[in-house]
Amino acid sequence: MLQARTATRTTIWKHRLVRWVGMGSELWRVRVDLFAPDHRGDRVVATHQALERELTETDGAARLPGDSAGDQGLGIEGRPVVGLLFWVRADDVGHAAALAVETARQAGAATGVGPELYDVVVMPSTSVARRDDPHYPPMPD
Repeated sequence: MLQARTATRTTIWKHRLVRWVGMGSELWRVRVDLFAPDHRGDRVVATHQALERELTETDGAARLPGDSAGDQGLGIEGRPVVGLLFWVRADDVGHAAALAVETARQAGAATGVGPELYDVVVMPSTSVARRDDPHYPPMPD
């Protein structure tokens, strides 16, 4: 566990166990946004819980950021979307993107989210900023 002290408060960042889907040689951070039928927040929670059930692989190492996340917003067309952030293992960016979309669609299937894709973002793990990195720019509170 890492602690950062500021003049006004102490923040604790917990390193979490990294879980992913896939068996490739590289670890990728992905975000997939799927269109949703409405703005119901319970869909986000249920879809994120379904995603977590899909993330079955791990090497047992705790890292920041190690968790997955889900949120909601509006697509450019003004239609509701559910966004899912998680890790995948794949040999290249194309396979990482395909696996990410497939995994997100599986997670959304039971909750009525997707399968229509709004967007996908894929980043190599070495490009993911970490708050405990001394080169990470400080954010004034």
